[in-house]
Amino acid sequence: MPPRSLLALAVLLTPSLARVSAPPSALGPWPVAEASYNVSTLDGTDPSIWLVYPVCNNTATACPLFPLISYAHGMAGGDIDLLAYASHFYRLASWGFVVAAPDSCDVGCTDASGGAPWTNCAGLPDVQPALWPAWYGEQLKAIDWARNQSAGGSSDAVFSTIDWEAGVGIAGHSMGGQATALSASAACARAWGIRAAVLHHNANGNVTGGGNVGVNISVPIAAFTSDGDSIWPETMQMMAAFNTSAAADTLPSVLRDVVGFSHLEPLLAPPIENPLLATYTAAFFKVFLNGDRGEFYDAIYGGSGPSSLCGHAPMADCYTRNAPQAGGG
Repeated sequence: MPPRSLLALAVLLTPSLARVSAPPSALGPWPVAEASYNVSTLDGTDPSIWLVYPVCNNTATACPLFPLISYAHGMAGGDIDLLAYASHFYRLASWGFVVAAPDSCDVGCTDASGGAPWTNCAGLPDVQPALWPAWYGEQLKAIDWARNQSAGGSSDAVFSTIDWEAGVGIAGHSMGGQATALSASAACARAWGIRAAVLHHNANGNVTGGGNVGVNISVPIAAFTSDGDSIWPETMQMMAAFNTSAAADTLPSVLRDVVGFSHLEPLLAPPIENPLLATYTAAFFKVFLNGDRGEFYDAIYGGSGPSSLCGHAPMADCYTRNAPQAGGG
C-alpha cells in the first residue's frame, strides 16, 4: 500500500470499475460491532488489535459461532491509516467472521527481536524489503491473543463466539499479503490451526538466493488482484510459484484477476474499494472453514455464471483448481 500522502494521487489514477452484472450482495446478514484492544506482545510501533465482529441478537434460537480471520494490513496501513480498511472489515464480518486486524508495524516491524519466536515457524530465506518479514509474526500473534482470550474466560463476550473448531483463516493486503503467504507455510499452519488463506494484491514473495515463498503455501489459497494494479504484479508471481509446487496438484487454489480497480482495492470506499472483494473472500472462507457446499461454494466454483467469482465481472484472468467435492465437507 502506498504512503498516505499518495492516496489522493492514487484516487486519480484508479482505473474505471469493472461493470458487474447480477452481482451478489456486498453485505452479509449479520450486523457488526467493533472494539480496539491493547496487546503487549505486538511490535512496539502500535501494539493494538482492531476487532470487527458479527452481533447475534437472536432470542428464539441459539446463536452460531463464527470463525476467526486474522487480517494483515499493507504498508502504511497501520496506526490511523488502518481506518481505510473499515468498510472492507465490516463487510467481511457481516458474512459471519470475527476479523482481528493487528494495528502494528505501519511500514514494517521495528522491535529488535524481529518478531521471534512467532517468525521462526516458516523457516524460509529472507523476503524483501528488510522490515517486512517480521510482519507475519504479528498475524500469528493476533491468533494467539484471540485464542488466549477465549480460553481465559475473558469478560468480553465476543471471544466466546469464536468457532475454533472450524480452524483459522488468514488474509492480508500488499505487505500483509506477503505476510499471509509466509503464515500459510506448513509449519505455521499446523501450529496455529490455519486452514485457508487469501491474498489481496500481495507484495514481493521472492527470497534471498532465488525462489518464491509461494511454493511453500500449504493450505487452500485464493489470490485476488486486478489488471489495474501497476504497483504489485507479484500476486501473479506468487501464484505461478505455487503452481510449480507438489501441493498444487491437489490443494484447492483460486486466482481472480479482475479488469479495473487498483492496488487499493480493499481500501476506503467505492469507487476505490471493490465491495465484492469482501463477498468473494468470505465465500472462499465459508467453503474451507465452514464447509459450505451451497451458495458460497457456487459463488467460488460456479463457473462463468453471473454471480460466480469468474463470471460476475470482466476478468483479465480467473481460474479455480482442485475444487473440493460439492457434496461433502
